[in-house]
Amino acid sequence: MEFLQFDRAWKTLTSEEVVTLNGESPTDLDILQIDYDERRQAHRTVFANQPDHEVDVADAEKLSVPREKAGEVLEHILHKLHLAPLLILPIGKWRPVFDLITTALMENEQWMAIDAEATIELNTRDPLMCEPRDLHLLKEMANVILRDGEELPQGISIAAIQSPILVEVEPKSGILLTIGNEGLADEVRAVANAFISD
Repeated sequence: MEFLQFDRAWKTLTSEEVVTLNGESPTDLDILQIDYDERRQAHRTVFANQPDHEVDVADAEKLSVPREKAGEVLEHILHKLHLAPLLILPIGKWRPVFDLITTALMENEQWMAIDAEATIELNTRDPLMCEPRDLHLLKEMANVILRDGEELPQGISIAAIQSPILVEVEPKSGILLTIGNEGLADEVRAVANAFISD
């Protein structure tokens, strides 16, 4: 994984009809949550929210993925659908994400190499570029956020560059997939259900 400049990455995302949740400029926001432009039809799927947390997403399909399996299911979906490269963005800034994940992944050489490079990135939203070989680490990141995270700024968003799919991994709400076409939504459901029934 490597960091990219936020402005360039955001320009790429906006060309794919990605917007902030409330339509404001991302530089004006303390919390950056992304969605597709409202003119684009989108299917939403959620899984692994905290049992006592009601997910506030209209018309979202809920999958019964156990929370402890959520990172693995996410990795499986991204791998099976060949959704790479991916951009990983912090919902807040990187500092709360790194503070959370580095404590849990001190034995993970790949993460510690990123952590060593991240000093100047901690107060930014410069996204990490994730290639297929990095999906296992992305799974570990998601698992830590779901297991140990407590607040929204510790979460991450993931945007596929060449397919219409956005993912939010957040401590309370779990994993939200926003999918830009119904065919891809069917594939996501099939992959998740196959995994659950294994």
